[in-house]
Amino acid sequence: MSGWIILLLVGMSWSGCTVQSSISNHYLTAEKLWTEKNYPAAVSEFDFVVKESPNSAIGLQSLWRAAMTRELFLGQSEDALRNFELFLERAGGSDLAPQAQLEIGEILFSKLAQYPKAIEHYQRLLEQKKFSHDEESKFVYRIARGYFLTNQIRKAQEWYERGLKNYGDSSLVPKFKYDLANTWYALGETDKSAYAKALKVFQELGQSTKSTDHRLYVQSLFGEAATLEEMDEFEKAYSLFSAIQADYPAPNVIKVRMLRLSERMKKKRK
Repeated sequence: MSGWIILLLVGMSWSGCTVQSSISNHYLTAEKLWTEKNYPAAVSEFDFVVKESPNSAIGLQSLWRAAMTRELFLGQSEDALRNFELFLERAGGSDLAPQAQLEIGEILFSKLAQYPKAIEHYQRLLEQKKFSHDEESKFVYRIARGYFLTNQIRKAQEWYERGLKNYGDSSLVPKFKYDLANTWYALGETDKSAYAKALKVFQELGQSTKSTDHRLYVQSLFGEAATLEEMDEFEKAYSLFSAIQADYPAPNVIKVRMLRLSERMKKKRK
């Protein structure tokens, strides 16, 4: 081998080691800055590593650390979302991939309120059948909630009922029931028979939470009273509102409801 080729190879090897050393130093600097809670500077260093060594182990680790830091500490939800999506593109088979998928759902639903995209995302996760029973129940709840918040009330009702049917042992059951009752209540505007269904669920929830969750118990009684009012059961509604006035977090709301019911009962007696 000629002398200049040997020198070239040695130079290339030395250059590679130097670049790798520089990348490692930037990563270590990022971790040091992160420990010091200098999150913007830490993310800048993580981004440098990602740019210089995108598919290496240290590059993927930097991408993950940048995504989590943006989500949890910097409020950069859109940038974090792009980081997590890029991580899945480059490391879809890694042990962290399922967590990345969960973080994407969290950002779409809770941080960006992009409910249609969140619904699609959670439906894809359900189809994968790779997540725990409890995690799946959360996906179903958020799909239902997403439909409700985008005024697709009938679809919301169907998904809440699906949740109760398939995840009856989930800790989310009270939330499923409460939101289902409110969904039936909303449907009552166009289908009066829905009020009876709402009333039934509110009453069931009240019985099941009476000694376990006082806040939800009071909310279920409020829902029951509001539903009774819509069903023209004014006396029963008034009695329930009166019973929870001291415990309801917005007592003035109860006061207004009771005043309105008093007027409606007077007119009914005439």
